[in-house]
Amino acid sequence: MTLPFVIMGCQDETERITLDSPQDTMGLKVSSSDVVLNQDLGNEEAISFTWGSAANRGEGTKLTYYFKMDMADNNFETSIAKVEIPEGVQSISYTHKEMNALLSGWKVTAGETAMLEAEIIAEVSGGSVYMKPEISKVQFSVTGYYIAPRDLFIVGSAVEEMDATKALKMKEVISEQKYEWGGHLKKGDFKFIKSRTSLTPSYTKGADKNTLVYNETDGGTLFHIDTEGYYFITVDVEKLTIASETPENKYKEVWAVGNATPAGWNIMSAVKLNRINNIQFVYEGDLYEGELKFPLELREDWNIPYLMPKTHGTEPGGDNTMEYVEEEKAKTHDYKWKITESQTGSYKIILDTYLMEITFEKKSDLPIKAVWMTGSATATQWNTPFVIAFNPVEKEGTFVWEGHLNTGEIKFPLSNTQGFECDYLMPEENGTSVTEAHKMVRKNYPDSGKNDYKWIVNEAGKYKISLNVIDMTVKFEKQQ
Repeated sequence: MTLPFVIMGCQDETERITLDSPQDTMGLKVSSSDVVLNQDLGNEEAISFTWGSAANRGEGTKLTYYFKMDMADNNFETSIAKVEIPEGVQSISYTHKEMNALLSGWKVTAGETAMLEAEIIAEVSGGSVYMKPEISKVQFSVTGYYIAPRDLFIVGSAVEEMDATKALKMKEVISEQKYEWGGHLKKGDFKFIKSRTSLTPSYTKGADKNTLVYNETDGGTLFHIDTEGYYFITVDVEKLTIASETPENKYKEVWAVGNATPAGWNIMSAVKLNRINNIQFVYEGDLYEGELKFPLELREDWNIPYLMPKTHGTEPGGDNTMEYVEEEKAKTHDYKWKITESQTGSYKIILDTYLMEITFEKKSDLPIKAVWMTGSATATQWNTPFVIAFNPVEKEGTFVWEGHLNTGEIKFPLSNTQGFECDYLMPEENGTSVTEAHKMVRKNYPDSGKNDYKWIVNEAGKYKISLNVIDMTVKFEKQQ
């Protein structure tokens, strides 16, 4: 863009002088002209920019450098805020997470590639006349990613036991950064882990009760609970901070009523929920096709307050929030949860009156919750703790793993916290080839090699292994 000078002559005639843009001597460069962002590398550098010094503008002048970035060929109309570069610095960089956030702000669809443009501006000050800034630009492409949830769990004797499969999932409030959890903790210890398949890596106690430390391997000081009760915990894994509180009681008693419950619509026969702490109430029992809500008192005239869903007809698995409805409003605002025919069964319902959330847990007869793999045919050989975990899939009771197997032996442990002394999934006959594998059995830790059955991998390669722990079948598929 050129900027004209306007000079007024003696007879009001106007003469326009156009200043040429300075030659680009900075040579702005980008570390890669085609950047593919990766969520797993969130805080690592994704892209960097470097440049040289701008041309000297003469005695008494000073150069100040600014950086801008925007969608390409957009004249920087939606640019990021202009970044002033500290004196002596000739580079700037952005992480995978920062770049992905910028793409989102520019309304770029996750997973799509966008052309971007950056510029470094050397503005001149201190001269006796105006001088145009020197500008250097570069274009490049960036492919963003869909932000997948990154789980965090609380585990330890204060929860149940130091068993990853029994860890409790926290709520991801800010993607990959801030997590919350409210619930009952016993007297004992706890820490935070990233999956239900391994106790490492983990976050444990830092220098004080309000800080965290990240451990790639086992170790660290656990957090400790002295008094059993309800705790609301907030964790920030970027700032490495933790905060907890014990909120006060809101409600003394809660009941369940409705034709989805054994009480039907007989208010005086409503099922009383078990209060497990000062905040949470639990219903355990059958639910039938129909509706239900939770009265906070029992009166023949139904003129009482309730806990109700925020949307009438909400089903298990839908919006988990609930609200307090006073008696007068309840006469016209009669919202209920709905149980369909396919959803009937035995349930554990948890009402959290601090978070005002309801959780429907349908009780399952699934005998196995997690599976690992070990053996000489695996990359980890016979080492413990077991780290090769199967992934559960949508079909209940099915676990799948895909990867490379060497020739050798394998079996499937059902815990990675007890060394080798745990139950296993094994072939019905020792030495069964994976090409002939169909059925499997569950066996406890074998003594002196007795019943220590293993499958044999005769041909190395990439395999897909599918386990169904309901019908106890196994399938090995060699991939091309």
